[in-house]
Amino acid sequence: MARKRRVEANPFKEMPSILYPDELMDKAYLRAEKLAGELRTTTRGLSTPKSRIIEDNKIRVISSVLSDNLIKIVEKTPSVDNLQPFYREILEIMVGSDEFKKSLAAIQWASDIIKRLGVQYSRRAKKAKSPQDASFYRKQFVGRVSSIIKQIYPNLAFLGVAQNKLKNIPTVKDLPSIVIAGYPNVGKSTLLRTLTGAEPEVNTYPFTTKGLNIGYTEEGIQVVDTPGVLDRPIYERNDIELHAVIAINYLSDALIYVIDPTEHCGFTVDAQMSLLKEVEKTFSVPVIVAMTKSDLENVDMDEDKIARIEDMEKELEDFNVVKVSSINKEGIESLKFEILETIDKIGLSELIEQ
Repeated sequence: MARKRRVEANPFKEMPSILYPDELMDKAYLRAEKLAGELRTTTRGLSTPKSRIIEDNKIRVISSVLSDNLIKIVEKTPSVDNLQPFYREILEIMVGSDEFKKSLAAIQWASDIIKRLGVQYSRRAKKAKSPQDASFYRKQFVGRVSSIIKQIYPNLAFLGVAQNKLKNIPTVKDLPSIVIAGYPNVGKSTLLRTLTGAEPEVNTYPFTTKGLNIGYTEEGIQVVDTPGVLDRPIYERNDIELHAVIAINYLSDALIYVIDPTEHCGFTVDAQMSLLKEVEKTFSVPVIVAMTKSDLENVDMDEDKIARIEDMEKELEDFNVVKVSSINKEGIESLKFEILETIDKIGLSELIEQ
């Protein structure tokens, strides 16, 4: 099986700080005034009147500062079309990719037009017949570019909010990744801790109520628990949660589906089997079934429940099934072996950390 394109470093971390209209104009104006002060002491003896030189350079500096700051936002912000699928889905979930594109296009437009206006008004200032005319052209230029900057304020504000949300998305390592699925309270988090031998790293993602739980096995395999994502049927999900399922799909090289046959989790065996089939259909990756609470003989169950568990085990004949108990570690080594075998079969063994 060909390996999917893997998730790498968070591409939004390099987004530059977003300055708002007043901040941009203040920065440009202060830079222009600083240069004007320097020119007042260095333009003696030139044939061109000092006022024209100063006003021309003010226009040039203001144009440059504004257009350069705006184009930097566009150039340092990752293109939606070039994003890896995982991050593209997260972008859609958190802020909306269409609005993201629209805002970048507006800022590109503003940068281009400010640059053109800078050239036009620079020429006018150079050819001004009087100091008053040169000053008038500079003021007219400042008024026009200030209006343009204010016009894209909603776009700047949108990207500022987007940046604050997106830059803190944790990076998922470029390792073979096993995603844990199953209904709540079946033992997913406990299994994750048992497999990885430590408290998992908990990272907040926009589509989970409790955050992604990520741990790493001694062999260097990334194990991801996704509370709030893969723990109920598709028909119960809203649009954001459906995008979340798609995003998680790009992380998974294989799945561990956890079943609690005792039904102490609060969900029937039938419901758990139905979700398993749905998850298997949604994710085109190998599935390992971990049947928790393997010491079933110590659990009081009536004959109907015992019969249903026997039927379930027949339904699971086509799956790799491992009975495990995170409490006494029963079956954990067997589960680790199945994980390594699966990773080897799909051709990802060379990616395991040594």
